[in-house]
Amino acid sequence: MSRVYPNPMKGGRAYKAEFTIGSGSTRRRKTKTFDDQKQAKSWLHQMQVDFDTGTTFEMANWPFVDYYWHWVQLYKAPVVSPNTLETYRVSYRHFKRLMGNVRVEQLDRNKIQRYLNVLGMSHETARKDLMHIRACLRDAVVDGVIARNPALGELNIIADPSLTKSDDRKFMAISDFRKVRDFLLNYDYQMYSTNRLALMIISQSALRVGECLALKYEDIDLLHNTIRVDESWDSAHHTLRVPKTPHANRTIPIPPKVSQILRHWISFHRKRLFQLGIANPQHFLLLNRRGVLVRATNINSTYHQLQKRLGIEPKYSTHTLRHTLASLMIADKDISINYISQYLGHASVLVTEKYYIGLLPEQVEKFNTQALRVISE
Repeated sequence: MSRVYPNPMKGGRAYKAEFTIGSGSTRRRKTKTFDDQKQAKSWLHQMQVDFDTGTTFEMANWPFVDYYWHWVQLYKAPVVSPNTLETYRVSYRHFKRLMGNVRVEQLDRNKIQRYLNVLGMSHETARKDLMHIRACLRDAVVDGVIARNPALGELNIIADPSLTKSDDRKFMAISDFRKVRDFLLNYDYQMYSTNRLALMIISQSALRVGECLALKYEDIDLLHNTIRVDESWDSAHHTLRVPKTPHANRTIPIPPKVSQILRHWISFHRKRLFQLGIANPQHFLLLNRRGVLVRATNINSTYHQLQKRLGIEPKYSTHTLRHTLASLMIADKDISINYISQYLGHASVLVTEKYYIGLLPEQVEKFNTQALRVISE
């Protein structure tokens, strides 16, 4: 029996609607709270329609992996980038392997935590899986499939330490960063060294690799020494895409030395492409001698080789340059966190604080010494 009645929970919404079908062991029930009776009755009516047509209500009985993939195809695939869509596919494979028989209505906080306990992936992978579970179930509540989101409570991300990047791999020592920077600023760039040129630009601008690969001649303002960022190259799918958020569209300053290198490169690059018979209708800055933009993984491999050449343990990814530059800026008390967030193209200052603020190795040593001094006094 379905009904609407005053909500017995104090402090909540005024009315509670209860939709029930079946009886005894086959009985199934859904509840939802509302501010007024009209809304509650309207919801009950929609629940009855959904049940009669075998749509929303029945989805609660679907295996979670099936409902999740239906949700991805309906709400995410049409609007997210190919790279982002791939993260949803990765989560789907994890869910299929570890939660293949769990129905949507059976999901609770305990089952989700058990899933995280046995996942056995890196911290970032587990974080994304949990984020996808929460978003999917949040929409399931809005769509009336379930009454509440069981993933909203506190859940612990359990990561495999061997797969999780430690802090000493996220931030370079300042001395190592300067070795890389000085080498790249004094290198004689040729057509075979577009990977190193990309590293030079990233080391002097904190661009993401995709943003760097998408640069065109006209994005470099040699008069005002700036770089304009308004696109990103998806090297996995060989396409240009717009940034995830409007904040990623930005114009950032570059040192005069970098501007000089790029002035020479653009002139040299145009000439060599013409000599090689390679068309560059989109004016890509980093089109190589084969007439293509390289994959981000190639630039990362070049960076590992460069670290070996400079006597640095090759444990840093290209993205470490971005992390390290952000931390160097944050260490300077004269640069505001708001400016740094805009410089990096973050959606908000909270993103900067959460993912990019960290202590450089030299700073850790300095604060260790200061802490011991305080303890000893």
